[in-house]
Parts: sequence; C-alpha cells; structure tokens
Amino acid sequence: RENMEPVGSWEWFWLFLLFSIPVVNVIAIIWMAVGSEKSSLANFCRAILLWFVVGIVLAILAGVLGL
Repeated sequence: RENMEPVGSWEWFWLFLLFSIPVVNVIAIIWMAVGSEKSSLANFCRAILLWFVVGIVLAILAGVLGL
C-alpha cells in the first residue's frame, strides 16, 4: 500500500536544495521516482522526469531544424 503521509515543508526545502545541484539532481530524482515510499514525492519526481524528456525532445528537434 502507498504511504499517504504528506511531505513536510522542511523536507521539500532540502529536496529543492538537492535538486538544484547539477548531475546529483538527476540521480536523486530517478532514485526517488522509483524508490520513494511517499507517493506524492514519487509522483513529483516522475513529473520532473517527464519534463526532462520533453526538454530533451525539444532540444533535439531544435538541433535538427537548425533553430
């Protein structure tokens, strides 16, 4: 069963600090997307990963189209 415990303000504070560190953020986001016990945090990290994919696709399209 999913853990429905909310993520606290200080936990979000430290997570956003962690997510602001280049390279470490991608590793941490992937790790939390698949391994977090808190469903809200896992869903948030999955949404971030989707935005990463959208950004990569747009960057590739811009490169191919020469924009």
